[in-house]
Amino acid sequence: MMNLKLFIGVLCIISIFNSNVCAQDLLYRNENAPMHDRIVNLLSILTVEEKISLLRATSPGIPRLNIEKYYHGNEALHGVVRPGNFTVFPQAIGLASMWNPKLHYEIATVISDEARARWNELCLGKEQLGQFSDLLTFWSPTVNMARDPRWGRTPETYGEDPYLSGVLGKQFVKGLQGNHPRYLKVVSTPKHFAANNEEHNRFECNPQISEKQLREYYLPAFESCVVDGNSESIMTAYNAINDVPCTLNTWLIQKVLRGDWNFDGYVVSDCGGPGLLVNGHHYVKTKEAAATLSIKAGLDLECGDDVYIEPLLNAYKLGMVSDADIDSAAYHVLRARMRLGLFDDPNHNPYNKISPSIIGSESHKALALEAARQSIVLLKNENNILPINLKKLKSIAVVGINAGSCEFGDYSGTPVGEPISILQGIKDRVGDKVKVNYAPWVSSQDGYELIDKSYFPNGLTAKYFTSNDLKGTYKERIDDWVNFEPANQAPDPFLPKSPVSIQWQGDLCPNISGKYTIGFKTDDGCRLYIDDKLLIDSWRTRSAETDQVELELKAGQKYKIVAEYFDSGGEALAKLYWKIPDKENKDILTYYGNAEQVVESSDLTIAVLGINKSIEREGQDRKDISLPKDQEDFIKAVYKLNPNTIVVLVAGSSLAINWIDENIHGIINAWYPGEQGGRAVAEVLFGDYNPAGRLPLTYYKSIGDLPPFDDYDITKGRTYQYFKKDVLYPFGYGLSYTQFNYTNLGMNEDIQGGVIDFSFDLENIGNYDGEEVAQLYIKFPDSVKEKPIKQLKGFDRVFLKRNQKKTIHLTLNLKDVRLWDVDAAKFITPKGKYEIFIGPSSDKVELKAGFEL
Repeated sequence: MMNLKLFIGVLCIISIFNSNVCAQDLLYRNENAPMHDRIVNLLSILTVEEKISLLRATSPGIPRLNIEKYYHGNEALHGVVRPGNFTVFPQAIGLASMWNPKLHYEIATVISDEARARWNELCLGKEQLGQFSDLLTFWSPTVNMARDPRWGRTPETYGEDPYLSGVLGKQFVKGLQGNHPRYLKVVSTPKHFAANNEEHNRFECNPQISEKQLREYYLPAFESCVVDGNSESIMTAYNAINDVPCTLNTWLIQKVLRGDWNFDGYVVSDCGGPGLLVNGHHYVKTKEAAATLSIKAGLDLECGDDVYIEPLLNAYKLGMVSDADIDSAAYHVLRARMRLGLFDDPNHNPYNKISPSIIGSESHKALALEAARQSIVLLKNENNILPINLKKLKSIAVVGINAGSCEFGDYSGTPVGEPISILQGIKDRVGDKVKVNYAPWVSSQDGYELIDKSYFPNGLTAKYFTSNDLKGTYKERIDDWVNFEPANQAPDPFLPKSPVSIQWQGDLCPNISGKYTIGFKTDDGCRLYIDDKLLIDSWRTRSAETDQVELELKAGQKYKIVAEYFDSGGEALAKLYWKIPDKENKDILTYYGNAEQVVESSDLTIAVLGINKSIEREGQDRKDISLPKDQEDFIKAVYKLNPNTIVVLVAGSSLAINWIDENIHGIINAWYPGEQGGRAVAEVLFGDYNPAGRLPLTYYKSIGDLPPFDDYDITKGRTYQYFKKDVLYPFGYGLSYTQFNYTNLGMNEDIQGGVIDFSFDLENIGNYDGEEVAQLYIKFPDSVKEKPIKQLKGFDRVFLKRNQKKTIHLTLNLKDVRLWDVDAAKFITPKGKYEIFIGPSSDKVELKAGFEL
């Protein structure tokens, strides 16, 4: 009997194919004709209005030609976000920490396989109806440089180095788009082009950056994705560069992207970017002017449905935009659709045969586990406290904010199976051999903080009304908290457009008794009820304000809470904060639930600390790079009670954990490790897996060591390339449970062939099988004035059994040995004597050599 899903898929293919039979005599439907001729033919048939309809995110389709609707855009940084459930890999910064391009490619391939599988399941996309839920067009990867750890979107990136980001970005693009000679599996869209690095002012940010630094630092990762990865699309950034918004930056789009890099795909704006030319940058006064300058600069597609609709048509009618401008944009967009096979017989595209059964399959879960393993970085292992010897323990305390939850980071989907927290991973690993004592996290932080999901045990039932009075039709779901700010959060197809009103209802369960101050910050009306008592009543139109109320709450007691909000338009905002009672007791652990009892009664403590989306995400920069104050107080108290403590960090960016580094003997960085993260961390803790992850960014000691956040000149002391002070952990750093020895460096120069091969022997001289990430750095000749301290130019992740030796080859491509010559306005390879350094991190040199060009 034919599988039901397969049968439905066959019916879908037949229906789509038959619906287009009447158009088979048209050239654009002729699969044997050259693609250029097919696109030109279709453009000749379309009206101006129909062409413009192609240039928006929610393209409605053209019924008279049987052209289906096409809803551009979705996210796939570490797994498909929607619709439905998918495999969730470690967040992008974790994938970067693998330093493994081959595995990176395999992960991207699985992500795109799952995307096509879901598209096939939805009748080849016909039943995919949600905005920003497309399964063939992904706004990924993020290859902006993580130049400053305060940037809220650092977790989405591949770190601070343009070479590493370029190598990994290229592999991710290739994995997403597939390797078929005719068809794209999905469209990959590297973002945000370019120099997108601040959230608090992202809609009007205007950094001043020299062309030299743009070419050498901010652009190379994009170049690699385009030139080497052949990305079909690219997304412009919200910000301006040197006074010109990227959305209409002719130099970026026409000169660099299409001219220098020969990009032939389409350019899409960041969501709402063209509209921000009017109300963010104030670069133009009308949306018609925004449409005109954007399309003439080469912006082909608007992420959103605003400027490239009526305003663009108005601009055309007024003679501001020509037929050639519109045809050029439509040509680029249609070429991508043709490369996806959307104008061909669906039976001819092998990607249409990928079965939905692969989504979340056991093999994909296994790959997510392997990715989590390889992403983990061992930061400290004093006195060989790790791996943990279970034979010497009777009990383990598991405590900390991120122990019992699964933090995936921003732009994350929902796994098919139950994700594994670090607590669960530890329990599964030790079984009944050792008692695991868990203390749920209780914060005693002074000051205001968002009331997060841990205080709403059953979540909040949220009703979203398409009115501003909580009446009429609504959609319902469970929210973790009251944190509504669409402009600064990931696109959410669930949310209705303004006017909107929302009601959140659930149980509030505090962990500390005392007097609380609750604040409800909204841009329009709000009401707050607790146990049916109206405590805040500001149901009126207004700009952003915060209403406050004080009340006594008892620990462990459930309070019925109802929060209501309406927005009539403009900056939608609704956030529920509170201030927890001040600490008075000298025994600080009494303010952290039962952590004191658990730690005191256990032989070993595993403290899972870090941050989450309440601190770092799209629209939310970090104000500091230290752990939150409550966690710093907590770990100091835990250590005082039981020095036999190990720290696991769950975070998406670097943390200034100076006290922890000075006092805690064992420290592991797990990043946001994905659905299998808890199991991977447990494997590392107990020695089932030998960690080999490497940091893709620098861990600084203090925010005071860094230049101002808005200073984009990296030569003033940013990243390992220019930072001269002491650091906590350097770029490329990561320890192992074993040791490696580097010997016998050799060099084979093939200058005419454009490469220099460096060979050396690598031997595992320790007590464990393990992997080493050998890294190659260059130093430019002393005669070069403006140059970095060193630059990464090659690496290889190598597995060696105990006592095994291998000869390793690291190839330096001379095309990568380049600096921007301002006078010549091009890249050059400076003449002179170069030095190369090979070792396990940017600051540990095992082998040196020199060569001359």
